Amino acid sequence: MEIAEPDWDTLNRLRNEFLNASGNVGLYWNSITDLVQYHQYFAARIGWKWDAAIAQARQVGWGLESSTILDWGCGTGIATLRILEAFGSENVNEVVLWDHSSAATSFAQTMLLEKYPDLKVTLADNLSNLDLSNTLSLASHVLNELSLSDRESLTDLFSKSRQIFWVEPGSYDSSRLLLEQREGLRELFHPVAPCICAISCPMNLEENKNHWCHFFAKPPIVAFTESRWAQFAKMMEIDLRSLPYSFLVMDSKKIPSRSDLLNKSRLLGRPRQYKGYTRIYSCDQNGHNDYELWKREDKSLWKTIKKNKSGTLFEWTQIESGKILAGKAVEGNLD
Repeated sequence: MEIAEPDWDTLNRLRNEFLNASGNVGLYWNSITDLVQYHQYFAARIGWKWDAAIAQARQVGWGLESSTILDWGCGTGIATLRILEAFGSENVNEVVLWDHSSAATSFAQTMLLEKYPDLKVTLADNLSNLDLSNTLSLASHVLNELSLSDRESLTDLFSKSRQIFWVEPGSYDSSRLLLEQREGLRELFHPVAPCICAISCPMNLEENKNHWCHFFAKPPIVAFTESRWAQFAKMMEIDLRSLPYSFLVMDSKKIPSRSDLLNKSRLLGRPRQYKGYTRIYSCDQNGHNDYELWKREDKSLWKTIKKNKSGTLFEWTQIESGKILAGKAVEGNLD
């Protein structure tokens, strides 16, 4: 698809609808113009979040082990496009698209077939008839648009899957809704990422109520080198450097559990920088902890975290009285 000139009226209207979404909001897209504008700007930014979440999942050994992909609430198909970009289409027999908007599913089908012409891409009418036993189910930026009963129905649908990959905005409310999905699926699934353990999430504890599980994706270089993105940032009043997201990756318990996370910790949110030290909110195997890391104790680790070049997975090798005295970033492909 050739890059279309930005239509600021359309983009502003769509953004206002996204920001005001609560419960059943109906259809966003009124025309093909809406879908093109959404896909080239808002969906592109969501795609950058998917890239970051996929990189974190791959870092702990996760891979595509399903022959079918269900993209629920597919929009313009960005979630499936990012998964196929990361893992290829060779072992995918079929992609199934579902959305409230038939125009969106048709658009997503066109986008997928444009890039993967040999791929079987079908549009779902009745989800209750689908066999999801060998399916990776995808969801992206949907929870704040669903009622409680809709969210429960989605949990039930996804519970029939083999694998689940879910990305949401990094807001407090969206993250907490995604946590509810995790807890509703935990009996049948292993949490793979970003979770460190398979127990009930410590984020539910009263002492952690002010925190939420979220991360920050790094935009690609084009976000700062292409003039259209500079225009977009100015007109939409969006900081392209800030891409908060929450995500959840789960595998059916029929897939052997991974042990890659033994003794590992996940850094949540942004480290808080102070003079000479950093405060770190860490998801560990023994729960969630708020640590201090002093520059004088481990200068190399302190620099690594401050520069944010190694992802969010670490191993704290020495901790004493709430202070990290030594540690290291976990190696892995985050490109």
